[in-house]
Amino acid sequence: MMRSMFAALLGVACACMARAQVPGIPDSLLKNSDAVARLMSVDFVYNTPTSASAKFVEETTILNNTATDKGSFTCYVSPTNSLKNFSGTLCDAQGRTLRKFKRSDLKYTEFSGGSLASDIATYYLEVYAPSYPYTVRYEYEMAYKNGLFNFPTFIPVGSKGTALEKGVYTVSVPAGMQFRYKGLHIGAPAKESADGRDVYRWVLENVPAIKPEPASPPILDLVPLVFAVPEEFEYEKTRGSMRDWASYGAWQCGLLEGRARLPEALRAEVHRRTDGLATDREKVRALYDYLGESTRYVSIQLGIGGQQPATAEEVFKTKFGDCKALSNYMHAMLGECGIESDYAIIHTSRRRMSPDFASPDQADHAILRVPLARDTLWLECTNTEVPFGYIHRKIAGHDAIVFRNGTGELVTLPQYADSLNRMVQEVEITISEDGSAEGHITERYEAGQYEQLMEFPKMDERKRTDYLLGELKIPMVKVTRITCDERKEALPSIEVGYAIGSPKYFNITGNRCFVPQTPFTNLPQYRDKERHHDIYLGMGYSDITTVRIRVPENMQVEAHPKPCSVTEPFGSYSLKVEVEKGLITIEQRTRIHAGTYPRGMFGQYRDFVTGRAKAFNANIVLKKQ
Repeated sequence: MMRSMFAALLGVACACMARAQVPGIPDSLLKNSDAVARLMSVDFVYNTPTSASAKFVEETTILNNTATDKGSFTCYVSPTNSLKNFSGTLCDAQGRTLRKFKRSDLKYTEFSGGSLASDIATYYLEVYAPSYPYTVRYEYEMAYKNGLFNFPTFIPVGSKGTALEKGVYTVSVPAGMQFRYKGLHIGAPAKESADGRDVYRWVLENVPAIKPEPASPPILDLVPLVFAVPEEFEYEKTRGSMRDWASYGAWQCGLLEGRARLPEALRAEVHRRTDGLATDREKVRALYDYLGESTRYVSIQLGIGGQQPATAEEVFKTKFGDCKALSNYMHAMLGECGIESDYAIIHTSRRRMSPDFASPDQADHAILRVPLARDTLWLECTNTEVPFGYIHRKIAGHDAIVFRNGTGELVTLPQYADSLNRMVQEVEITISEDGSAEGHITERYEAGQYEQLMEFPKMDERKRTDYLLGELKIPMVKVTRITCDERKEALPSIEVGYAIGSPKYFNITGNRCFVPQTPFTNLPQYRDKERHHDIYLGMGYSDITTVRIRVPENMQVEAHPKPCSVTEPFGSYSLKVEVEKGLITIEQRTRIHAGTYPRGMFGQYRDFVTGRAKAFNANIVLKKQ
């Protein structure tokens, strides 16, 4: 994945001793919190296009063991930035200093985030205390050389369950220097000018923790943050502009120049695999399959700030690459057989990129666009297990920047219709009067729902069994005779079949039997009345479950769930129950519409989800004659 150059780390100084006591934290910040960021600041000073520095202060009170990772220190360095100074302090709940840390206490590794090849190194420190709460404070300084194409991104709190007492982001630039910034969930900066410099300052105070909520938007759409970039920049002997995506695209296209040359052996292999094929689509598929057969994905953070892909020649030689390198490699092979394609960047968590603000840290991944005569393909080159022609959920419907003809263009990838993301379950159950049952289940998952079981075909029998058992609520159930049929097409599907049996499929009380509608785990119910954020349904889908329960002749249906049909703006559900002699047929249907809905509709959504759960989870009551 493509990295942002600088981690977001942040807040303003205050003494650990004075601030470590939890009684000093307002109750509003303790609510829903596992940690409180007491002070998060960055003071960034831009001197020239190739020289800058930043002083960071990070002070956090850890309230319980859920947040122990918030007390750790991590800092990334590269050929363009270095760690100049570091100090740290650990305090107990009374503010007493338990330990002080210096730079020699930091651990150092040249491998970053699982990267096989990287020019980034990491300094890190893991800190714990014998009891909670405790407070950790770090102060450090970074120096930047050889240029920079973005300023440190300011994200004082990047996760749920952490409140912010105070955060300050200061940017100091030479007077009149043009730089661009974009703030989310934060006010405009205050500006001062003195001594030949312009100083911009963003301040946040008393920001409550984000409470985990069902169907909530991605975290990066909820937290305060500031992106900042120089309008014109120099970086590792290159020059570019961040005025807009077109300008950034011109620089990125320059980084791609000369990276697509193929060695003769690879040119011959490309033609051997494609010359006999009739259509461009067939050729693209053949090369996509070859990409998966001949290369593997590794994270690599090399080349012009992690923005420039390795050459096609390097990938052919080493047989591995990251998202940038493999996308460029596929682009080069397609070019050899006369098929146009475009390198593109995208974010796998955030759906939207700002149309009026360009910055490289709005993306974290590279893919390839292949415009054909009748279709446009979006290829995931890091994992050719993704079926050819299928746009997976981490990029479907997301914005991307496509680089073509010396410019960059913001586009939005297609997203599958809700009705195409289908799950269809067929269940046949035969019950006995002693509470036991046997049956067979067939489940089919399509498009977006297919991804739930993408790994299933590669599992061994034991893992398959364990997975299926985890989906069932029946006590003492056994799973046998598992089958799997995967169809890796543009609209992929996977069908799983298996037999089940249990000596205690349902409960018996006296002469009454309480039989579940389905053997699957119960649907959740929402009980919260308070809602802080909009309702976010990232993927729409359609579920259909049909269950046929065969019952002994001496058992009669005394009660069953009432049929129902409910429709709301965000979806619909229905339940049908048919009773015949010796047979009960149940049909459960759900349709969810992707979208973002106002938080004021949460009561309506909660009632929808809870009503469906109650209807679908209700038992059938049989009576022995």
